[in-house]
Amino acid sequence: MNSKQWLKRMILTTLVFIGIPVLGVMGFNYWIDPLWNYTHKHEYNDYQIGFDERQQKTNFINSREFEYDSLIIGTSRVTYMDASRFENQKVFNYSLSSLYIDEYLPYIEYATEKNGEDFETIYMELYMNSYLTGMVNEFNDPSYYFEKSDDGFYKIKTLFSFSTLKSSVNNYEISKANYYSGPRSYNREGVGETTYPNDQVDEMVNNFIASFEKETESAVYNEEYKGYLLDLKDSYPNTKFVIFTDPMPYGRLSTVLSNQGHFEAFERWYRDIVEVFGEVYSFQGKTPITTNLDYFFDTHHYYPNVGEMMIEALENPEEYPDIVYVVNKENIDEYLKNVKADAEVSVKNH
Repeated sequence: MNSKQWLKRMILTTLVFIGIPVLGVMGFNYWIDPLWNYTHKHEYNDYQIGFDERQQKTNFINSREFEYDSLIIGTSRVTYMDASRFENQKVFNYSLSSLYIDEYLPYIEYATEKNGEDFETIYMELYMNSYLTGMVNEFNDPSYYFEKSDDGFYKIKTLFSFSTLKSSVNNYEISKANYYSGPRSYNREGVGETTYPNDQVDEMVNNFIASFEKETESAVYNEEYKGYLLDLKDSYPNTKFVIFTDPMPYGRLSTVLSNQGHFEAFERWYRDIVEVFGEVYSFQGKTPITTNLDYFFDTHHYYPNVGEMMIEALENPEEYPDIVYVVNKENIDEYLKNVKADAEVSVKNH
């Protein structure tokens, strides 16, 4: 064998031993698509773990025809609200785990740009403690996710990734089993799902109450919070904002509001929202949802059936006065007075 033949054989062997595994990784990553860069779906990728929701949902927007009437945005709680259940509106759910108040506007702006026009309605969750100082955002700036997803080579580059392969394998395994033991997975339509058990939620609530009382926590309101709300409203003057707050186990809410400092911050929060947006749909208080721990799997997160009820209440609040209270300038004093009184009674009787 001469040197030229040897070189050819070595190159061919190298291509076989390197090329086949690489093509295998690329093909498997494409088939499972854990980063939501493509639209195909089958029985082995119908369970998807939300390991990087900011990137995944941004990729979802860029991989599909994106034309929507409205947007819903909030934290991980809102990922369990199936946007397809809104009647007479096509709504996209751009909710993300631990979404911070300074992130709302960039993600709304990005979705609006991709939509090609302003949304008619933005359903926006504002959540307890989002208004406190000391909320440290450890995520990358939103532009980081936008720029990656908009990169023309991004989709191809992720197919070579062994970190992507790890996620592909996880998604393949849970899809094959048709079961995920964690708190949240997604289907290929981007809807959050869970079968997570709630057998420890009562203990979680009691532990929260005990630790809160021991720590005697105080609350310092973020002086920039109202400015973020004004920026959102001013950026989309022709869009209807439907602001709603997060339901939570009543034992947790009443414990927090029994602390004077926390109640003052809570009160200021509601007054700022009403002043900027005119009204807020409150799911906070003593309701059939918040007093039934079967609706929750921890002290923060509710099951998807609660999300369904919330959507119905957002669209027809007059039909669901037992679970939602529309707070406005006329009734805010009464609402806050009643919430505080109920909390004091609940804590006293605990």
